[in-house]
Amino acid sequence: MMLGLESLPDPMDTWEIIETIGKGTYGKVYKVANKIDGSLAAVKILDPAGNPQMIRDCQLF
Repeated sequence: MMLGLESLPDPMDTWEIIETIGKGTYGKVYKVANKIDGSLAAVKILDPAGNPQMIRDCQLF
């Protein structure tokens, strides 16, 4: 069973982007803070425009 993205909670409701800490071919890495408890984490947000194969793979589903 495939889960639609629209049924997932919006991560921006829980996490706040603090700063960009890295970038690469496929996206950027951000330092983020949890809005509820203040914990810190890193998250990589992929840029599909930088990866045509990723776009093709997603279109298969």
